[in-house]
Amino acid sequence: MKKQFQIDIQNGFIKTCFLAFAAFIISIQLYAQQLPHYTQYLYNMQIINPAYVGSRAELSASLLSREQWVGIEGAPKTRTFSINGRLRRGLGIGTTFVNDNIGLSETNNINVDISYTLITSQYSRLSFGLKGGMTFFTNNLASGITPENEIYSSSSGNFPNVGFGAFYYDEKFYAGISIPYLLETPQFYINDSFHKVRMSNNPSYFLTMGALYDITENVKFKPSTMIRYTSEMPFSVDINLNFFYNNIIETGVSYRHQNSVSGLLALIVNKKYRIGYAYDYKFAAIAGNFSTHEIIFHVDINLKRNTHWLLSNECYF
Repeated sequence: MKKQFQIDIQNGFIKTCFLAFAAFIISIQLYAQQLPHYTQYLYNMQIINPAYVGSRAELSASLLSREQWVGIEGAPKTRTFSINGRLRRGLGIGTTFVNDNIGLSETNNINVDISYTLITSQYSRLSFGLKGGMTFFTNNLASGITPENEIYSSSSGNFPNVGFGAFYYDEKFYAGISIPYLLETPQFYINDSFHKVRMSNNPSYFLTMGALYDITENVKFKPSTMIRYTSEMPFSVDINLNFFYNNIIETGVSYRHQNSVSGLLALIVNKKYRIGYAYDYKFAAIAGNFSTHEIIFHVDINLKRNTHWLLSNECYF
């Protein structure tokens, strides 16, 4: 009884810390870089939340390609790569690379992510993460002409980044909160002030949550959501309804509030390898092709050497 009481006290304290951390993130006013949208964010979570590092397996990697608004010149194109693993004593480490092209602008973002995981119970974990890196940008403005026939000179540079997050999960549920960018993003300044490093004043906050339900012996239901808030911009809310069939096929639909609807199909091989495709149809007020294609390849390799974390949950989260 005494041991169980101590465990209950410890779990209550850890959950209180998580809630306090979430409240702190929501309360601060910072300006964050506008990260690209992803439909299959659930298998690319490290990009937005460093606390996710180490939660899936001893070696976890994702490669994603997103072609947005296919057929429109200058439409966004995004490539991401992330890899992370588990060290001893609850430490996780990983790195991410994001290449993003929009119109005449290109950015390459490289980050290192570090997490520390706490054991909250036999079947649950709570982790905190830090992100740090550099963004390299090129604005080829000399190739563009404004309606008034004005021409701007091209610019290039780099600026640092730091971010942080928290992630709680067990075998059937997860919740995360993060700010991946805390420093100002001076990419589109037309003067040399981007050499100054300073805190931002317009936040991008991410809140993610999901659960897993057994419908039948061979069918599982996985609802999830991601809420993204940036000051002076509309809320972005994703609602996803996915189904697993025999732990091999995943299908689902996703709705982004007042923005788009998506369909998803993925094949899971040997409980480790995921090949997924998503198609987005954007609600547009003007005529044109606003379709988006997204492909992801994800792998989890669990050597079962370190039990500080939960074992891989078969690509569910």
